[in-house]
Amino acid sequence: MVGRRIRRRDDDFWDYIQDIFENSDREYRKFIERWFDTFDELENLKDQPGTYVYGFTYRIGPDGKPEYREFGNIPREYSELPGIEYREPITDIQNREGETDITLEMPGVSKSDISIETRDSTLIIRVDKEGRKYYKEIKLQDEILPENVKATYSNGVLDIVVKKPQSSQKQGKRIPVD
Repeated sequence: MVGRRIRRRDDDFWDYIQDIFENSDREYRKFIERWFDTFDELENLKDQPGTYVYGFTYRIGPDGKPEYREFGNIPREYSELPGIEYREPITDIQNREGETDITLEMPGVSKSDISIETRDSTLIIRVDKEGRKYYKEIKLQDEILPENVKATYSNGVLDIVVKKPQSSQKQGKRIPVD
């Protein structure tokens, strides 16, 4: 009787391990299929002038499920769907004491093409250039004051530093009653 309980636990464990490998194998096969599709697309683009960028990230998300994200300017089936015209730039956000550093990869645009806006605690980055359209909304913890934001663009990389508001900036203002 004791052996059966242990065996069930062992079976559950090995079933769990087998599920992990089966899911990984399924995701890997999808990845390889997309990878070969990309090479087919590159073959079709070889006679067109320009620089082509393609990349991907593959990681396990917080929910334990694999996440696969592609980026770049190589046309994909989903980019041809109606209503999808902007690309989301690769973004890295580092929270530091007193400031938040944001880095976005946006190759192929110039500094004058980039628009940065603030709305409450959201930073909105947009590029509306012919052939290169990027859009990203970044929600931060604190309200963003435009005077606390500094942006630089060089070699396809946009760096934004958002200084966190000091306690005096966070305080409300007294409104007189007439």
